[in-house]
Amino acid sequence: MRPRQRHRPSSTPAAERLHGARACAAVALAATALAASLALTLAGCSAVAALLPAPAPSEVADTAAAAAVTTPRLTVGDCLNDLGTAAGAAIPLAPCAAPHGFEVYQVFAVSGDKYPGDDAVTAAAESGCATRFDAFAGVAYQGSALDFAYRTPEAASWPDTGGHDVSCLIYDPAGWTTGSLAGAAR
Repeated sequence: MRPRQRHRPSSTPAAERLHGARACAAVALAATALAASLALTLAGCSAVAALLPAPAPSEVADTAAAAAVTTPRLTVGDCLNDLGTAAGAAIPLAPCAAPHGFEVYQVFAVSGDKYPGDDAVTAAAESGCATRFDAFAGVAYQGSALDFAYRTPEAASWPDTGGHDVSCLIYDPAGWTTGSLAGAAR
């Protein structure tokens, strides 16, 4: 499966975007402020953490077990943090009740006995995931703050059972979500 993440064009007017040296200076200043803030926060957290009780062993074990769950094929309702899994590798799943990056909202097969080529598979994924987005998210894609990504089959997986599957994944470009985005209507 080849992961693909869509990116909507920026709606910020060109005059409002920073360019050149101003952009570099702004980024450097923001990075310095973030680093200083993080250092102060971490120093404070370590002092507070020493006062708090340690988590029960079962909580630690549950977290570790959830992080170790993998699957060869995605199904509707699976959650994950990263799209970048190599073709043929097991896909690490994330617990949907914890913060995660992506949720599978649809899986459908691309038809054909022979692999139709990368362009045709990408077009089928774009069209198929877009037409199925509205029903899952509870709002039209064009008006949604959410976006979608997809994983597509490759020529090598085509003969396999399920080797024609496209997995559609919904995500929030603003950051990770907790729980399902089904019916989020945003």
